[in-house]
This record gives sequence, structure tokens and C-alpha cells, in this order.
Amino acid sequence: MNIIYSDLHLAHQPNYEIYDGRRSAYPEVAARVDSIITELRRLGIGRITKPTHFPLRHIYAVHQKQYVDFLRQCSKNLANNEELYPSYFISDTYAPLTPGTFKASLTAVDCALSGAQKILSGQPIVYSLCRPPGHHAAHHTMGGYCYFNNAAIAAEFLANHGSVAILDIDFHHGNGTQAAFYNRRDVLYLSIHADPAQRYPYSSGFSDECGSGPGEGFNFNYPLDLATTNSQYLAVLDSCLSEIKKFNPDFLVVSAGFDTFIHDPIGGFALTQDVYREIGARIGSLKLPTLIIQEGGYNVEYLGKLIGNFLSGFKLNQGSF
Repeated sequence: MNIIYSDLHLAHQPNYEIYDGRRSAYPEVAARVDSIITELRRLGIGRITKPTHFPLRHIYAVHQKQYVDFLRQCSKNLANNEELYPSYFISDTYAPLTPGTFKASLTAVDCALSGAQKILSGQPIVYSLCRPPGHHAAHHTMGGYCYFNNAAIAAEFLANHGSVAILDIDFHHGNGTQAAFYNRRDVLYLSIHADPAQRYPYSSGFSDECGSGPGEGFNFNYPLDLATTNSQYLAVLDSCLSEIKKFNPDFLVVSAGFDTFIHDPIGGFALTQDVYREIGARIGSLKLPTLIIQEGGYNVEYLGKLIGNFLSGFKLNQGSF
């Protein structure tokens, strides 16, 4: 297994978010990645490599150029320790800009695209440790700790070489990823997440959102109640995997969020630590060339262990194909 990682994510260090009109501690901290990479090194689960840098045209395939230019210029103009919530190109108050936001976000994209390139070269499974996460970033908006949509950019890159299925297992619906492919039939999007009537992003992720135009029937949302248990979650996951088998894609991209964990500070499901090995094993049983992209998960103490379990289960059950 290849693991793509860069310490340039450390350039992005927001001090706070704005929640209900007040400053609040920022959950998407650099220590998340420290927890993950420390555990993966301990397990010896894969070979850790640095990303290759890719041209901006791959980001422009998903995001508006003016938006990309804004992020670059805004980050450049900020003073050290300055934090900005812009008045446009923003969908909520959970994605502040810092002097290092553009650099970190660009590197996260490079991690995703480097993983996709390795998949194209014949690697069966690659884990791209992306920070900041990406699945809430849309064509010209940042939000939900996300600036560039790593999974969507990687899926677009892979779609030039075959059909792609995206399985999003973050606690929150990937509104940005859904929007990127909503009218396309070459990229299947499936998401298991908390009911948006109860949790962020509130405005998308309902079960009747099935795609439009040529993409109708190629978008699946599985909103779940809070306190969803291991067995309930696995049953829904099996339904997702059945749809992926029907689609029979050339590639699979997994938006892997671990805020589904029972002790996640901003989650709400009741999944326990051990179930992530089974989740990984069931997805791995598809035996598809798979790019796993890190999304959420905010319990720093447990996050590395959860991902270690997930990747161990995936690797064990994927086998050769």
C-alpha cells in the first residue's frame, strides 16, 4: 500500500471558527494528521511517500479560476497569525483563511492527484492523507473546513481514463462532491451520512437527490439518524456496495471521514473502534483499484487507530485482482 503524505499541511493553522455567532475552538487541527501518520508508521502498514506537484489546470477542472486566484492572493496578503472570513466565495463560517491556507490546500490536492497517478500506474490501493479535507468545497465556494475538493479533483483526473465511483463515508454529506458530478453518468456518487435535517450541511444530502439530466440515477444519498449503530451502518454500506457493483466502475475513490466514531466531538453516530476494520474489509472486497482520500474525523486521540483499523481491514480483504 502506498501512503501519500506531506508536512506542508502545517502551513494551515486556523485558531478558531465562528459557530452561532461566536468564536469557537477549531476542530480541524494539525494534530489530526500527527495522530494518523504516527499510527501508520507504528503499524508499518504501507510505504509513505511525498506527493508530486501537479499543474493548476487539474484544480480548474473542478473549481472556478477566479475562486482559485482569490484563495492564492488572499492567503498571500494575510499577515502572520491573521485570520480572515471573506465576504464572498464562502458558504459558511467554518473555513477561515490564513497565510498558509493556499499552500496547504494545494498540497492536499497534490496528495490526492499523486494517489490517482499511482492508481493509474497499477497500484491497487493508495491512501492520500489530505489536509485540509475537501468534500464540502464546491465550484466557487469554501466551507466546512474545505477549500479545494481533493476527492472530486482526483475523480475528475481518473475519469479521463475510465468510469469512477465515489463512496463518501464521512459523517457529513459531501455537498461539494455531489454538485461536481450531479449531471454526469460516468462518475457515480454515493454518500452515507447524518440526516441533513439534523446536521451540516443542512441543504443537501437528502435521499431524493438522485442526479439530473444525464446524471439522473447516478447519485445516491443514504441519510441516517443520529446514534446509528454498527449493524445499522453496515447494512446501509452493503446497499452502497451493491450499487457500486452494478455500476462496475474502473476506479473507486473513497472519501474517508471518521467523524462517524461514537466519541467524535462533532459527530453523532454510535460506531465503535472495531467496526472500522469491517468497513474497510467490505469495501476492499470489491477488489477495485481504490484511492482513499482523508476527509473528516476530529477525535485526535483515536483517529490514527480508526484509520489503522480501516486500512488494515481493507488491505486484508482486497487481495489481488
